Amino acid sequence: MAVPWLDAARYADSYGYQSDQMSPTWPFRDWVVRAFNANLPYDRFLTDQLAGDLEKDSSRETRLATAFNRLHRQTNEGGSIEEEWRLEYVADRVHTFGTTFLALTMECSRCHDHKYDPIAQRDYYSLSAFFNNIDEYGLYNDSARVPTPSMLLPNPAQETALNTTSNSLKAAVQKLSEAAPMTETAFRSWLATPPQDAVVPGLVAHYTFDELATNRFANTLKTNSWSSGFGGSKQAEGLHGQALEFNGDDEITFPGALGSVEAWDSYSVNFALRCSPTLTNAVIFHRTSGTDVGFYGTELTLDEGHLFFVIKRFWPGNAVAVRSKETFPTDRWAEIGVTYDGSGRAAGMKLYLDGRPLTLEILRDQLQKSPQNGGDGLSFGARFRSTGLKNARLDDLRLYNRTLSPVEMAQLHDGKSLNEALAKKDDQALRPYFTYTQTGPWSEARTGVSQALRSYLEARNGVQETSVMEEMSTQRTAYLLARGRYDAPKTDATRVERSTPASLPKFPETAPRDRLGLAQWLTDPKHPLTARVAVNRFWQQIFGKGLVTTIENFGLQGAQPSHPELLDWLARDFVSSGWNVKATMKKWVLSATYMQDSTLRPDLLEKDPENKLLARGPSHRLTGEMIRDTALAASGLLKTDLGGPPVSPYQPGDLWRESNTMSPAYHQSVGEDLYRRSLYTVWKRTAPMPNMSAFDVPSREVCVVKRSTTSTPQQAFVLLNDIQFVEAARVLAEKTLAQPDAERIPFVFQRLTARKPQPAELKLLRELWTEQRAIFEKEPQRADQLISVGDRKRDPSLDPIELATATTVTQAILNLDATVWNR
Repeated sequence: MAVPWLDAARYADSYGYQSDQMSPTWPFRDWVVRAFNANLPYDRFLTDQLAGDLEKDSSRETRLATAFNRLHRQTNEGGSIEEEWRLEYVADRVHTFGTTFLALTMECSRCHDHKYDPIAQRDYYSLSAFFNNIDEYGLYNDSARVPTPSMLLPNPAQETALNTTSNSLKAAVQKLSEAAPMTETAFRSWLATPPQDAVVPGLVAHYTFDELATNRFANTLKTNSWSSGFGGSKQAEGLHGQALEFNGDDEITFPGALGSVEAWDSYSVNFALRCSPTLTNAVIFHRTSGTDVGFYGTELTLDEGHLFFVIKRFWPGNAVAVRSKETFPTDRWAEIGVTYDGSGRAAGMKLYLDGRPLTLEILRDQLQKSPQNGGDGLSFGARFRSTGLKNARLDDLRLYNRTLSPVEMAQLHDGKSLNEALAKKDDQALRPYFTYTQTGPWSEARTGVSQALRSYLEARNGVQETSVMEEMSTQRTAYLLARGRYDAPKTDATRVERSTPASLPKFPETAPRDRLGLAQWLTDPKHPLTARVAVNRFWQQIFGKGLVTTIENFGLQGAQPSHPELLDWLARDFVSSGWNVKATMKKWVLSATYMQDSTLRPDLLEKDPENKLLARGPSHRLTGEMIRDTALAASGLLKTDLGGPPVSPYQPGDLWRESNTMSPAYHQSVGEDLYRRSLYTVWKRTAPMPNMSAFDVPSREVCVVKRSTTSTPQQAFVLLNDIQFVEAARVLAEKTLAQPDAERIPFVFQRLTARKPQPAELKLLRELWTEQRAIFEKEPQRADQLISVGDRKRDPSLDPIELATATTVTQAILNLDATVWNR
């Protein structure tokens, strides 16, 4: 039951496209299995997948179900346009929704009104608005960083660690808030006789850009401490003496001071910068890894002229970020200050311009895992495939290993603010300065928060994470896009509201205008399509083809139902049963229609060759998964455990890397993982398992509700030569040789076909047994080669000639129509 649904859901274990990195989507596959095993009512099954995050009784399970909407392909190709791909993902959800639940082809109406069905282009985009309101990014960088929105799926031990570290972090934050009043008495005593000299402690690096040696600048605070080379950039006149003028392509790194600027580190950065008026978007400094499709780490950039400061693992849902409301002045020297308190919260991020704090807009404030960006030191002026500070100048860079207070940042700019505050005993200005610079309960509590945050984030780094749906706090506006272009004009005239196609039932007035309301519209018992589409697909699973043979298309271009009244009755009966899938399937397989002999009688040969009249039982070839599992089950090799990560059975060579050198390498599983159900075989979109592809398994790049069924010589070649099948045949042959001579062929025949052999079949197979034994007796080395295939060791007590003979006969039976067809 799960496999056809996973085809429709376009489930795979990789993202698809270009490098086709692996994606951690298998928890959804396990949810589908659990749902079918638990006989989750079909209306709830649909609702959980469409809107499990919005239900009143939403849980980890229902949120996981919404991964259905995130199983589309995603790209990490360099140079891709984020918004273009984000809208591609929205479109994929619409197409999957239309095909899976309505059996309507929605793709046409993305660019124009549907040519055949009453679906207008505005209907398409009104429907897309339901799927357009999650805080997602159109690109990804690697497998380790999961596209957001996402959820963590810890095992019991990890759950305990998550709870422990979460409670510890809360306790540390509480202790910090309690420490502030305790500092007041000490502050008052200090303020009575404050120091006369202004001191800004914590400076660990100072670069004036005046001292230059072999294309590197000196850290004036530390002997033999230098910046990296600055490539094609050059020295130029600065605010004070010399400065560094960037060429926009070469970055310069200042190592050995702030390390990797982790999310739990406290630090401050202060420098002078001069930019041209044309430079409104550029990287100022960063400590990031990744590429232009998904940098992760810490960075300060110019964003449409505003300063943007972010710490991110995956943008936007796993990040903390602020943006200045004021624009950055150009064509003059300006002093930028950046401070961060190591709290993991946006409130701990401050930006300063010429010594004064800027007004900040908090853009994101949720960091679930640490960025793990690595490296050492801040890099200024450029970044791989990013816009750099071309022709901008940098001067007087200071790095501090602590958070500076506002009065200290002002002091760095004007050289007097802290002195004046000390002279005036300005308690408002000096209280943060005292708190940040003195040892005592507050500083100890501040350190405690940093340590607790590190434990909190690192405990989550190794936890399974998967992409799900989660509504944004504010609704994103949706537009009708001319010809489907992401950059089409967006005006009031093209703006659309959430709605369903006008040709279908009206959206319920009492339902919320979100995905939950959409699910309620879809599962309304009176909906003309949902139940009919569902029972038609179930019918296909049992009878080999649907009552409407175009499973994917109930529109005007689709086939007419062969038994319209029956389809109507099945749909109403399904709804009346409480959308009970198991009861419905049981009723069908116990029906006289299903239990008929599938033999094509002479009287039906001309009247009903395709069995449209259902005058005989169903007859259709097994799926690729069923054929492989049949061989494993008959041999006793099949491991029947449920759930878990995908496994990697036998594959000839490394087809992953052969088809794509940027792909991760294929690593074959060992032990019992080689023999798990085919459901758990790793699903690589750009390189599906060849032994499954031979039997028409789709790549799952898009939604598929009807597999093609072919019969080719290649299929026989796979069954006779693929390691998995040869090994299974040999293991089954070992069991066969334990039977009395006269029962051996009937034993293996029944194991594979579920029936006894007919006399003619038995005669031919016995002749084959005799012929093969004679061949192996003449060429014993061929017998040894055959019975050595596969990781499972052969039974050394058995005669190699007899075992090879039995293996060959077993292979022949495995290839029979009686084995690979269901009748």
